[in-house]
Amino acid sequence: MKTKSIAISAVIAAASACMPAHADNMPSDTLAVVRNAHTVLVTKSPSSDNITVIGQGDDRNFYYSYSSEKVDSAAIAAKSNDEWGLSLPFLREYQRKKSEVIWGGHSQIGICMPVDGPRGLDQSIDLAIGKIVGLNYTPWTDGPVFSFGAGIFAQKFVLHGGRMFDRDGKSLVMVDLPEGAGDTHVRLFNFGFEMPFTVTQTIYDDFSFSAGVVMKFNTYTTASNKYTIDNRSYEQSFKGLQQRILTYDIFGAIGWDEFSLYFRYSPVSLFRRADGPQFDVISFGVNLGF
Repeated sequence: MKTKSIAISAVIAAASACMPAHADNMPSDTLAVVRNAHTVLVTKSPSSDNITVIGQGDDRNFYYSYSSEKVDSAAIAAKSNDEWGLSLPFLREYQRKKSEVIWGGHSQIGICMPVDGPRGLDQSIDLAIGKIVGLNYTPWTDGPVFSFGAGIFAQKFVLHGGRMFDRDGKSLVMVDLPEGAGDTHVRLFNFGFEMPFTVTQTIYDDFSFSAGVVMKFNTYTTASNKYTIDNRSYEQSFKGLQQRILTYDIFGAIGWDEFSLYFRYSPVSLFRRADGPQFDVISFGVNLGF
């Protein structure tokens, strides 16, 4: 460090009164010029830079100190957004990875509707607790939440139009009801386990949207007929059906953290063409907990 001649420029004009200076020769943004300084000490910290001058010329008692605070532009931007109540996705400073375990999320109750299915197959109940246990992962502040879980689901379809289920070898087929049959209850029931993989983004305050894929393991599928002829009841149950074990749904939801509306679409038929009726499924209803 040189001790003969050092010039110091600063931003704060309040300290200029104690500096010997030549104002006529200094630029407008120069605070002072200290000549023949004895010691100049420069220190740096995460929040500020500091300059200290000790001794000037023959005056060893001369002392000058200047501190410049650093501005965190990211913190100012975040504070501004908080004041306006804005939450802009994917535009947040990277933070430490955050994960949390959730229980009982992604619970749904609604209606499932067969699409492009056989005559008489109608909508009925759609139920699911997709995340009996799940994991949420948030890599960015106020950014998207990546989530997966494990849960259960159940769907039931009804068959109307004077038709019922029957077996043709191992295949599930539909046939006409016997003549004179009444009080009919013909059902197709599917139960299994599911694993939803979703991405959720907050739009404003607690209002969010979610999208993803739900993998479904169809472990228990049955069909049943119940009807009466001449006041005599008849019941049939068909188990051991040849359903697809693995299918998937495309999932979407919009609403608040604890209450939203969901939509699911199953583009893969529950049965292969040789094993049962062919149909896709659209489901919609209320979702409790993203």
